[in-house]
Amino acid sequence: MKIEYQTQRLSLRFFMLMLVLFVFQAGFGMVLALQQIDPTLLAGNLNFNVIRAEHLNLGIIWILCGFIGTILFVGPLLSHRELAAPWLIKFLFYAVVAVTLWNVGTQYLAQTGVAGWWLGQPMLQEGLEYLEAGRIADIVILIGFCILCYVVLRTFPPRRDWNEIHWALGIGVIALTLVWLFGFFFIERLDLQEYFRWYVVHYWVEGVWEVIHIALVGFLLVLMFDAKVKSVGYAVFWGVVLVWLSGLLGNAHHYFWVGTPEFWQFWGSLFSALEPLPLIFCFWHVYLDAHHDRRPLKNAPAFYFILGSVVLEQVGAGILGFTMTFALTNVWSHGTWVTPAHAHLALFGTFGMLGIGAAYYAVPLMRGLADYDQRWGKLSFWLLFIGMLGMAFAFALGGTVQVFVYRTLGLDWFGGDVFPAMNLFKILVPVFGVIFSIGTVTLVYDLLTLGHRYVAPVAELRRAVRRDPPIAGWGRYLTGFEAGMWLLAMWLFGAVITFGLLSFNLPVVQAGNATLPYLLASIGYPGLLLVTLLFVWRFLASLEMRGYEPESTGTVLPPMAPVVG
Repeated sequence: MKIEYQTQRLSLRFFMLMLVLFVFQAGFGMVLALQQIDPTLLAGNLNFNVIRAEHLNLGIIWILCGFIGTILFVGPLLSHRELAAPWLIKFLFYAVVAVTLWNVGTQYLAQTGVAGWWLGQPMLQEGLEYLEAGRIADIVILIGFCILCYVVLRTFPPRRDWNEIHWALGIGVIALTLVWLFGFFFIERLDLQEYFRWYVVHYWVEGVWEVIHIALVGFLLVLMFDAKVKSVGYAVFWGVVLVWLSGLLGNAHHYFWVGTPEFWQFWGSLFSALEPLPLIFCFWHVYLDAHHDRRPLKNAPAFYFILGSVVLEQVGAGILGFTMTFALTNVWSHGTWVTPAHAHLALFGTFGMLGIGAAYYAVPLMRGLADYDQRWGKLSFWLLFIGMLGMAFAFALGGTVQVFVYRTLGLDWFGGDVFPAMNLFKILVPVFGVIFSIGTVTLVYDLLTLGHRYVAPVAELRRAVRRDPPIAGWGRYLTGFEAGMWLLAMWLFGAVITFGLLSFNLPVVQAGNATLPYLLASIGYPGLLLVTLLFVWRFLASLEMRGYEPESTGTVLPPMAPVVG
């Protein structure tokens, strides 16, 4: 496949910016991990709260760059024409760069308490978690979303010709713009401010971003596996419906402890428990599309990251989100290390890996590569995947200790009583962070140098000839029943984690006996993350080993394994 529309190349700059920001965000994350071990590190120069804000904001911006790049790449393919207003897209790129630099600069002012108040609004930075940007940046961001919305809707065909993917992306970019308005004003009352802040954060991530994610994953599977647009559209339709039906009232799990009425604890728990439904649906839809034929996996790194996106969405957003969104579990996990275990898997896994997977599909095409060395991409995937699972393991078990020592026993957090109990897990975070960082460097090196490294001709790459694909072992065909059993095992371990958090409500635990929550956590979290690792390995091994492609001569050739000269 070659680039069909020249404006698709405008997506390349967003993918490259995504990689640059990803490196800096991972770097800030390593500093945060080291500051957990030594809180005095860089104190007074770059305080923990400032670096954490930079880490969060850069993560959001590079993920948005991945979204924008993917939308710009697939937009012409969905519309069968060039992107509208390419000059606006170029302006959008520079606006994203300007907002990023502005945000990095103004966040440092938070350390000295400067917010640039004018007309009752914090113009430089406002300090609200996830929404630290000040009003000036907010205005530029709103303009950027309006540009994206305009380009997408002008590029799309008339509405009578829209399919479900058009509708999902159209609704997604419109909602991306409108929901941002809820964070566009500053309210002095903290409970009311928190109420509207979660309108932005929740409806963006657990609503709008999910809708865009489902649509983009669906269309990428159409491109990669020649899946039928009609069947993918059916899955996208039900995925979007379930996201909105569960997510609208599911927002209430953020209202439990910010001074809102008590009835939100019941309704928030109920609808939050329903939020994994569209994620299960999306997971199953990916399995079906990837297995509707036995053709070779032509672009392994692209699908590796797309599969990682959907699986970590299931584990991080679905299972771990489910475990802590009941009021009786959230009361313990809220604001502890249990939360970043969920957040890292959900945010990087679901949305970050999608952007990387799309880049691995688009960049080789834009650089005119009929084939490329896929080993670096596979290696970067496994390093990032294992590193992220390891960090989630450290966060989750460290958070379990934190809940008991800090919340249940009521020991002094700021006096340092919690730190000795968590030391092992504080060390594990940067250990797995190093693995993740190596994966980040490998990924960036690979995508930046694709097309600039020598790849042997196809004739040299296809050396071995085999007539029959292997039918046994780890690489055998993955049946729907087996995939369902893997998914069931994940949810069983999720149930163990849920019971572990619920056990903190027991009188015996509150009296000082941590045996039950520690036992359930030590079974649930390692079990869930290990099953996740093994399932992805099994899924990908089955696709790699099935990859035998009949040629016109009748010979069956194995998948190409490019060689770097």
